Amino acid sequence: MAGVSDATPNGIDRESVPEEPTETVRLTRSVAVGLVLVSVVAAFASAYAFALVLAAVRGAPLEPIVLTARTLSNRGLLLGAIGLGLVAVGVHELLHGAFMSRYGDSPSYGVGVAAFVPYAYARGGPASYERNQLLVVLLAPLAVVTAAGTVAMVIHPSPVWLVPLSVNAAGSVGDLWMALALVRYPPGVRVGDHPQPTARGFGIYAPDGLERRPGAAALSRILAGATGTTVALAALLGGLVVRSLAVGTGTVVVAVDGWTVFRHELHATAVVLEVGVPPLAALATGGGLAWALLGAVRDALAKP
Repeated sequence: MAGVSDATPNGIDRESVPEEPTETVRLTRSVAVGLVLVSVVAAFASAYAFALVLAAVRGAPLEPIVLTARTLSNRGLLLGAIGLGLVAVGVHELLHGAFMSRYGDSPSYGVGVAAFVPYAYARGGPASYERNQLLVVLLAPLAVVTAAGTVAMVIHPSPVWLVPLSVNAAGSVGDLWMALALVRYPPGVRVGDHPQPTARGFGIYAPDGLERRPGAAALSRILAGATGTTVALAALLGGLVVRSLAVGTGTVVVAVDGWTVFRHELHATAVVLEVGVPPLAALATGGGLAWALLGAVRDALAKP
């Protein structure tokens, strides 16, 4: 989005909206790096989730996941997956642009680089949005592509659909980050450009009397802590696999009190994977609650 429009959309009283934003959301370099890390984890996590759906459609258990050398070297399957992944990126941005146009904006499209990773974008023009309008713009690609891809996977059960679906989910991480900032406020806020012309982000302009929803800060901290814990666990498990491949057998088994957290076995003709979702979810939830508690203690100590 470019500069904030003088007009306010859909009945918001322009005189009650402050000139300065109540809160700003800015995509800094450090935030971009964090989003890239989360996107990588989200790609694998969503691929696993959609693989569960595919397994249910086929009427077969998912785990253990066995990737044979024949499957990994299937060029037709690989090229088809890459092609569908690129199509998913294009459709994702076109859906952003379609809903921007629906709300009176003039989107432009392009390709950029964040944290040394290329990405496609749909960028708005000089328009402002109500909160719910921008939420629709942000979340439409995730909802539409996920629904359409899941239907396609049911009609034609093939692992090739996992790639575009997981690519689209990973590409929605930044959208979800912005959406979480918005849902902390009631629908009456207006969203416009960031007050700094060169900044990448937006400002939230709340009319007089509108404030953040109660509990919004605690929920944000829980989600941030859970996400950070998940990324840390993924990095740890990935590091163990790389280390074992480099100096060992390629076998990594992590278990807690009889619960298998992660299992990776390398055989002569196949790779076997098993992920313990319940213990990983419990660890992520615990990390989120711990981070929220730490934030609450820090806030209490900071008060005079």
